[in-house]
Amino acid sequence: MKLVETKIYAQLIVISDYLLLGLLWVIVSLPIVTLVPASTAVLYVLRQWQDGTTGSIFYHFFTGIRKHFLINLLVSLLTVGIFAAANLLLQESSQLLMISGYVVSIVYLMFLLSWIDNCSHMGKVSVFKLFEQSSLDLVVSFAGNLGCTILVILFTLLIFLFPPFIFLFAGAVWKLLYLILSRKRRVIE
Repeated sequence: MKLVETKIYAQLIVISDYLLLGLLWVIVSLPIVTLVPASTAVLYVLRQWQDGTTGSIFYHFFTGIRKHFLINLLVSLLTVGIFAAANLLLQESSQLLMISGYVVSIVYLMFLLSWIDNCSHMGKVSVFKLFEQSSLDLVVSFAGNLGCTILVILFTLLIFLFPPFIFLFAGAVWKLLYLILSRKRRVIE
């Protein structure tokens, strides 16, 4: 029996594909304005891998980046602005302003995850349709979006504790996000 034909080798290939996908996401997201297109691309790749076979990472990733690229760049710029404003609110001495900063950050992150999910699976649709569907997803599947947001926050805290975790676990976190978002989608449909 050859090593290449074993199940362990097949699982190692899958793990390496997820590690490569996470690393590709980190590299493409380094300029903050490409965060939303890169995130859309990751979910697009995971949708292409839905049948269980991985591979063609670069082709699917850059195909996913091209989906709604310009509007996703604008959403990334809006995200930077909103989180900068929320950061200013969090530095205030008033507890009410601090709480509102946290609420704004969490609700916007929930909307952003719905936006990225919708961009990754919707074809050529208008910006208004994407906004409408993302807003509807935010309200209808609040628990799923909140679960995804908590996962992102925990991953961010883990990265602050030990920064190399971003290279090791980014693919796994995206896989968990994809599972939660796809379950949420089945509930809606």
